[in-house]
Amino acid sequence: MDCLDTIKSLKINLKRNIGTILIIVEGASDEFELLKQIFRNVLHYNYIEKSRNQCNFRNYDEFVMSGNENSRVIVINAKNSNLSSIKKDKDYLNELYIKLYVEYGIDIKNINVYFIWDRDVNSNPKEIVKELIEILGSSNDNKHGDMNGLLLLSYPCLESYIISCYDDRKMFLKDHDLKKYIKDHAYDISRINRYMLLRAVVMMHKVFLELGVNKYNLDDFSKTSLKLFGKQEEMLKNRKYCYLLSLISLIFLDLNIISLRESDEY
Repeated sequence: MDCLDTIKSLKINLKRNIGTILIIVEGASDEFELLKQIFRNVLHYNYIEKSRNQCNFRNYDEFVMSGNENSRVIVINAKNSNLSSIKKDKDYLNELYIKLYVEYGIDIKNINVYFIWDRDVNSNPKEIVKELIEILGSSNDNKHGDMNGLLLLSYPCLESYIISCYDDRKMFLKDHDLKKYIKDHAYDISRINRYMLLRAVVMMHKVFLELGVNKYNLDDFSKTSLKLFGKQEEMLKNRKYCYLLSLISLIFLDLNIISLRESDEY
C-alpha cells in the first residue's frame, strides 16, 4: 500500500465482515479502553475481552450494527508487559487459546492475530525486538509454528494513537509526560470517532514517509517494520528522541475496515 497523506484518499467501511480477530496487548486497562471505544462504540462489532486481572471473558454485544453480527473482536493481554513474554510465557497464552477454543470454537491458527506493543527501551532489548519483528510479520500467515500474528511496535502505542486521532502535526517522543499532554489538551478516548480513525491513518503514513517508507505490504510487514525500527533507533541514539508512532491503524487497513477511496468518489 502507498503511504497516503490525505484523508480524502481514504474511506471507512462500517459493515466490513472481519470474521473473528484476536488482539494481544501488553497493558491491563488503558489499551482495553481504547480498543473497546473503537471496535464496540465506533465500528459496532461484537467485542470480547479478558485482561490478566479477570477470571473470565466479558462479552459486549449490545451495540452491534446490522451486518456485523458474525464479526468478533477479542482482546486479551500477555502475562506481563515485557515483549519477551510473547515467547517466554507461551503456556499462559496457550491456556487462553484453549479457553477460546472451548468457549467460542476459535482456532487461533485460522484467525487474524495482532500484537500491540511499545518499543520501551528499558524493558525490551533490541535483539528480542528484532527477532519478534521477523517472526511476527503477518496477521494470518503462520510461517513459524504456533507464533502466529503481526507485531505492531509503537512509540508508544496508546498515547501516540490518541494524539494522532486529535492532532494533525507530526510530533516527537521526548521526555515530557504524554499522559499529562493528553489530559491538558482534553484528548478523551470516549470522544474518538470515525473521522479520527482516518486522521490517525494519515498521521501514521506521514511518519512513515519521514522515516523513508513509501510503500508496504501487510502480508509480509517484517522488512518494513525492521526499517521503521532501525530509523527510530538511529534517531534515539543521535537525537535522544524519535517520532510519536502508533501502528494500531494497520489493523484497520489489514482488515479493509479502512481502505483506499476510488478516484471517482472524491
